[in-house]
Amino acid sequence: MKITQTAQKIKVNFAMDVSVDVHKDILNFFFETKGREYADECRNRTTVIEKKLKAYHEVAQAHGMKTLRIICEPTGEYQNKMFRTARKMGFLTCFVNAESVSKFRQVETNDNGKTDTKDPRVIRTLGQLNKTMKHRILDADYLTLRKLNKVLDEVDETKKDIRCRISTLLVELFCDYSFEKDFLYGSSGKALVDKYGCNPYRIVNTGYKRFSTYMKKTVPRIRQTTLKRLWDDAQSSALNEQPETYIEVIETQLQQLLEDYQRHETSGNEIVENMIEILNRLRRKDPKIPEATKGVINDKHIARLLGETGPLDDFVNSRMLVRYAGLNIRMRQSGKFKGQNKITKKGRPLLRKVLQRIIFPLVRKNWMYGPYYHDKKEIDKMPGNKIMTCVARQFLKKFYGWYKSGEAFNQQRFFSCETQYRKAA
Repeated sequence: MKITQTAQKIKVNFAMDVSVDVHKDILNFFFETKGREYADECRNRTTVIEKKLKAYHEVAQAHGMKTLRIICEPTGEYQNKMFRTARKMGFLTCFVNAESVSKFRQVETNDNGKTDTKDPRVIRTLGQLNKTMKHRILDADYLTLRKLNKVLDEVDETKKDIRCRISTLLVELFCDYSFEKDFLYGSSGKALVDKYGCNPYRIVNTGYKRFSTYMKKTVPRIRQTTLKRLWDDAQSSALNEQPETYIEVIETQLQQLLEDYQRHETSGNEIVENMIEILNRLRRKDPKIPEATKGVINDKHIARLLGETGPLDDFVNSRMLVRYAGLNIRMRQSGKFKGQNKITKKGRPLLRKVLQRIIFPLVRKNWMYGPYYHDKKEIDKMPGNKIMTCVARQFLKKFYGWYKSGEAFNQQRFFSCETQYRKAA
């Protein structure tokens, strides 16, 4: 017989629950007290919300309640006005899971319909059952770090899109270009674009001697074999004759895209510098935040990780943090049936994306997770994306433990459980 200790639910008896179905322009309220139900609707506007909450608070006080607890589903940004107003007025705020609302609606109403008046009642019931989620209020530094991380991700996505468009244009303009994509963004590629617009017809018309002299003068360390290869590619591409006006249009567009890419590259670097500056401020407040460690993680990725997790002290254990990231395991098993175990993906998608960026270099051979990754891939024949998920889960747990210890990185400790480490010590 298995006996476990159950956690005690906290009952908020001094607060009246006000459930809200949030839309862009409209808020639908519902609350119940002393056998009376109240349903209301108002515009999603700060001044209107403030008046409504003040009136509801008077109702709560008249029935012996001290404050309000505002409950709603997370809807991106639309609930923030209401939550900020409620917090400013001294009221409590919390979320309910949107999937729980969707599934519980059928239990509550005995049909699968959906209306703006049904949802607040369902949210109220979930609140009474303590199926709520904490509304975390981040301080200014963590809030700014999270926003900068989101902006940086958007910049990275834009850069990726621009690079794809540049590759497509290059096939039209310089069809026999044989270099890797990254060559165009280095010093040699920039010199090629600045002088010749990466146009093979202009390169050939210049002549090899003048072409090589300019490139060597602009990029002194360029190899002779690189120059010869560029020249051969240009000669081969120039044989595909195309109208001059058509080539001019492509060349102009390519130049504009490269300028856009460079502008976003500069913007991204400035954002990273800003994030590292905030990270250093956070370290002064919380010395337990890990330092950058070569071969493990740098300041940029620590800042991005903390921007998504917020203060790590908010999490009681590593399991809560893994669940917050959506990396907890969803099992499907009943009797003799055993389905596939998968991650839930119910947490923060950008946190999972940042983790993938962190661990990607660490799974190379002779790096920290290299032996584990390649053994699983070559011996156990496990799919690469599944191994990367396992590594991401493990790294997040270990990072949490690293933070809690407040010590410098110790690889032996990183890959040992506490009992093994103490025994070895």
